[in-house]
Amino acid sequence: LPRAFAPTAAGRPTPGALLELLAPEEARRPGLTGVADGSRPHQEAFERALDAKRRTPAPADDATDGTPEDRAPGEVLCPYCLEGIQLDLNKLYVTDDQMQYRALDLSRIGNPVRREDVMRGAVQQCTADPDFPEHHIPVPYLTHGRPLTVAMIGQSSTGKSHLLTQMIAEITDGGLERYGVGWQSVNPEQHARFVRERVQPLRSGKVLDHTSGVGLDGFARFVESLLLTDARGRVRPVAFFDLGGEDLVRTDGALRFLLGIDALVFVVDPALALPLPQLDEVRERWGTEVDRDGDAAFGTVLDRLPRKGPYLETPAAMVLGKSDLLRFQPPVDRWLGEGPPAAIGPDQFREESADVYALLRQHAGQAWLRPFDAFRRCTLHIASATGGQESQGRYPAGTGPRRVLEPLVSLLAMHGIIEAPGGAASFGVGRETR
Repeated sequence: LPRAFAPTAAGRPTPGALLELLAPEEARRPGLTGVADGSRPHQEAFERALDAKRRTPAPADDATDGTPEDRAPGEVLCPYCLEGIQLDLNKLYVTDDQMQYRALDLSRIGNPVRREDVMRGAVQQCTADPDFPEHHIPVPYLTHGRPLTVAMIGQSSTGKSHLLTQMIAEITDGGLERYGVGWQSVNPEQHARFVRERVQPLRSGKVLDHTSGVGLDGFARFVESLLLTDARGRVRPVAFFDLGGEDLVRTDGALRFLLGIDALVFVVDPALALPLPQLDEVRERWGTEVDRDGDAAFGTVLDRLPRKGPYLETPAAMVLGKSDLLRFQPPVDRWLGEGPPAAIGPDQFREESADVYALLRQHAGQAWLRPFDAFRRCTLHIASATGGQESQGRYPAGTGPRRVLEPLVSLLAMHGIIEAPGGAASFGVGRETR
């Protein structure tokens, strides 16, 4: 078999090609070949939808920094209680040798270099909501402008906690450096705890519990935050949230949070969406069934977001998660073997988006594509957070994440943190083809 031992995964034959060679009858089963043979009308539907988005005038750009009108300058949203908070030098704390908070008196630190270093490890107690459990915000989160909030949306079965953990881990492994973006922890101590409690166990093969942490009534769970520095040296905090959309509470805090989200990642569970026969055993083992009405969490969130026109303008991405379950299914077999792009092009992710759109439209139905239909800029991706299935609470061979960073790369390009040809405003809708 040509290039069977190519040094990179992208150069080797796809699983589908191997299956065709080793078991041609199995490879030609209707469930495996249906997408490759019948995808053209669905690909054409994708292009029509994209063309409609390009032809619809976008609302005028907001000249502000995105801060809501009712929020004071310098005020950001607390990632825990979702109330407004500003830097207050009289409410700062640091941890002592016993990991207990003690008040920080900056007036006793005259050296500006040491003062800056101490501030980097300091936190501020948030008292905006007196009924909320005690919580503290890292000072760098409050001193670099409005944070960019990224929300993962989907039912608890989608594996979004694993996906988000691997996404953050790839950032801290330097995965964004090829695009000119560096990172720092917002708080070294909190980041070390995240790595210790989430990243290391998952990479060693342990199945993680559902995302833990302080949040709003089980709806918006703050997971982690990082400082990203773009190619021009601009620094911006990025905060990651896990949204349990099916548990959305109808409170002012929940609505305020939804209105302030800067980027959304909708995670699709293939076992719930795709009635393909190779997923029947998985559904039986998990006790789930195909849902033709789409993910309830998607609808819950989308129904709360106000529109100023035919489309929502917040950057979004859809991810077909757990794609290792479909490793022999075209076009999944191709994309799982693709390495990260060396640079961002004007039509980056367009071909992958078309393939995922066609797969979902043909087998799952339009209800599962509701986020793509709702947002002007929405790319679609194939990813696997673990590379395999669990067995008795573990991944026997460890975890091998595939393409977990690409959805975030797309969102950062839409926000201009990663520079893309054609600019951030047009990224995700592509150029008109003739």
